[in-house]
Amino acid sequence: MISEAQLWESNILKNLQQVSEARGMKFYINPPHEIIPDFLGDFQPDAIALGPDGGMIIEIKLRRSPASEKQLAAISRRVSGQKGWEFRAIYLNPPIDETPQIGKPAPEQLQATFREIEELTTRGHRAAALVIAWAALESLARLASPNEATRPRGFSPIQVVQTLAEEGYIENEAAEGLRDMAKLRNAVVHGDFSVDVPTEKLEGLLKQLQAIASEITSVTP
Repeated sequence: MISEAQLWESNILKNLQQVSEARGMKFYINPPHEIIPDFLGDFQPDAIALGPDGGMIIEIKLRRSPASEKQLAAISRRVSGQKGWEFRAIYLNPPIDETPQIGKPAPEQLQATFREIEELTTRGHRAAALVIAWAALESLARLASPNEATRPRGFSPIQVVQTLAEEGYIENEAAEGLRDMAKLRNAVVHGDFSVDVPTEKLEGLLKQLQAIASEITSVTP
């Protein structure tokens, strides 16, 4: 029986694969020995994304521990010394008190994200586009929130919709549509690979994102 952690890991790797391949990279899960660069020594990463001038080393851990932190720090140092390469460590269950602070998105970051969503949708990577689109929606909810104490932390999908509705950035009908999209988003991020993400829904969500961003950034200092 597959555990919840294994489902999370599989889903994360699938989304990373879609995003990487949409950017023209080759993605290898449990890469064979001949794919692993020599500078990693005997370290076996969970995945590698290869580009024309380097790539990304990916390692997924269930949780933080002193042993894993030491190992990953050593790998990070090796990778950082290689031009064109980066190292990404992903924890499935970070402790609550280690939830990272999340900065407010700049307008140019939002626009770049919107272009990425459009590109992923056009290329048929609709599940990945939905995940990124919802991340953009959450960032807009943080911008809209008047509560400075909660803004730096992550919002649940329901909090995202509620915040945007309460602050007047979406009407009741739009809020109801986003709640339906939240169910689709939850199915995707929790590993339901049978879910189909309709193109028209993504296109509609992108238009909503652009409209909300335009309105928020016009009144947010």
